[in-house]
Amino acid sequence: MSWRPDQQAMLSAMGYVLYRQAAAPVAVAGSTAAFGGEENGVPARPEGMPERLWSALVRAAGGRDPSPLLPPLPVLRSGGEAKRALWPALRALRRTR
Repeated sequence: MSWRPDQQAMLSAMGYVLYRQAAAPVAVAGSTAAFGGEENGVPARPEGMPERLWSALVRAAGGRDPSPLLPPLPVLRSGGEAKRALWPALRALRRTR
């Protein structure tokens, strides 16, 4: 949602953080590696990582490489604690533009 400048000022004064929409990764036409090739401007997908999960993680990280923040995939899949710890770290990575 876009806010008018006066609304942004009021929300900021109340302590709310307004998020910017991250740019979507651009895939090269005819490419089979739409998500997973550095040549497309998208970080390479780790081995064994599902493509949809990787694209969501890259999108949440604002297009940056989230792999240093990721726990092993079995830990990420089995524990809610690991998932809860991951998303704030991804948002922080997105804000460091």
